[in-house]
Amino acid sequence: MKTIIITGASNGIGRALAKALRKKYKIINIDIVKNNTKGVEFYSCDLSSKKELLETIKKIKKEHKDIYALINNAAVFSHKPLKEQTIKEWNKTLNINLRAPYILSKKFAKRLKKSKGHIINISSTRAVMSEKGTEAYSASKGAISSLTHALANSLEKGIKVNSISPGWINTNKEYIPTKEDKEQHLVGRVGTPTDIVDTVKFLLKNRGFITGSNFTIDGGMTKKMIYI
Repeated sequence: MKTIIITGASNGIGRALAKALRKKYKIINIDIVKNNTKGVEFYSCDLSSKKELLETIKKIKKEHKDIYALINNAAVFSHKPLKEQTIKEWNKTLNINLRAPYILSKKFAKRLKKSKGHIINISSTRAVMSEKGTEAYSASKGAISSLTHALANSLEKGIKVNSISPGWINTNKEYIPTKEDKEQHLVGRVGTPTDIVDTVKFLLKNRGFITGSNFTIDGGMTKKMIYI
């Protein structure tokens, strides 16, 4: 059974990915909080800490010789006025959302190349559109999209490196999208984690001719012009 590492697989999109892929693959979840998911191996790690991340990578390498895919999913989001944002918050967001994927990709590159595997980065449509007070998150996602095509070049002829930019994905089961929410999408509905799962499954079947690409999964939201 091939092994896939997913960061942030305790909640949200990451958890949906782990649950959907665990029957076919051995899943490793790197996260700071544990959420028991049957058939998923958990490694506790604060991804904002370079020291903890390097120690966790060392443990995984010792216990798992072959890695087929790395899904850089973990991210933190902050939304507050620019004047209230701090450099500490900026650094934490960039460390988790950008530095961790870079380090993980670099450290597992040799094993991923051996397995002719995949790196799938979870970006966001906020890489190309924003709202007030989201500077750190938007910057990190723009950088993840750029990191994707840079890694695709550096790891050519061995590892397929692609990114997914989800739009509005409702990970809160208690929230029921309104009519207005749905009408913002060309498809007439808000996205679900399954929409991202389907895209990841497609990329894992990629035989090698898809790399350096970004897949926008947003129900057409970024293509619909809305006047207020």
